[in-house]
Amino acid sequence: MDEIDFTISLLLMANSRTPYSKFAEMFNMSVNSIHKRVKSMVNLGVIKNFNARLGLITFSNYTGILFFGVSKTKDPKSTIEKIGAHDCVHNVTQASSNLFYIHASLDKITTLESLVSFIRQVGQINELTVGILSSTSKSSIEDLEDISLSKLDYLIIHALKENSRKSIVDISNEVGASTKTVRRHLNRLIEKKLIDLSIDWYPDKTAEFLSFVQVYLEPSEIIDKINLVNDLRKQFGSKLIFSWIFGNLPNLIIICFWTRIMKELQEIETNLMSKGFESVKVTILLEGKNFPSWVDQYLKDKINEIKTKSS
Repeated sequence: MDEIDFTISLLLMANSRTPYSKFAEMFNMSVNSIHKRVKSMVNLGVIKNFNARLGLITFSNYTGILFFGVSKTKDPKSTIEKIGAHDCVHNVTQASSNLFYIHASLDKITTLESLVSFIRQVGQINELTVGILSSTSKSSIEDLEDISLSKLDYLIIHALKENSRKSIVDISNEVGASTKTVRRHLNRLIEKKLIDLSIDWYPDKTAEFLSFVQVYLEPSEIIDKINLVNDLRKQFGSKLIFSWIFGNLPNLIIICFWTRIMKELQEIETNLMSKGFESVKVTILLEGKNFPSWVDQYLKDKINEIKTKSS
């Protein structure tokens, strides 16, 4: 994989229905070349599927959590599966030194305590850090207006669940509505972020290095973390893939980098350490897996309810 492949992957994670023609124009390549790149990533297992889920904005009490801690397990693969069996967990990743990162979604913050106990026990993690994710995007009052979902909206999302690149004609035939109506509803779902169109991405299947870097800020300094991440993104460009900031851990930022060789990662570490942060800890990701969660079950239950009422 090269920088273009990584960029395509990230853009597909943001919207897996993005036309390949847009990528072709962006990289000054033919559509066929883009198609071959995506197909190659699918064959390698880097991209597992193109999917659709309910947008998290539809859940008023949603809370994102990132857990991490060192596990005592001697069977990481089995431990990944066991942790991922919880209906709040949607990704488990093992990093160097047997450090585990667990991404979870809560429909009620009151379930946090039981989830912490579950991860500690099943993951064999005595010291578990709990990070409550802060949103880096701001929603206006207009954005929050009219976020209700109709029966047709649910049917459209369900139709795209296992193949988010399905054509409008195929969706139309599946949900029993005209192509014009489906297109209008789908455009609204995307615009209002009521649908999450993404891919299951497994960069650990590549030869490149993917790492989570824990950056601890000086407690005595007041730093705008969003501006800091934006500055780092300008400096490191596409090598900086994701970042997470936390409402309950004000001095911590976790940043995901990808590098072709270990020397590049070492240079990033040296650069970050020179910026006067309290500490910088680099962990290399070894293996990870995505899992279905209560969000997927919620959609399944809604579809069953719609079908029951229609019969």
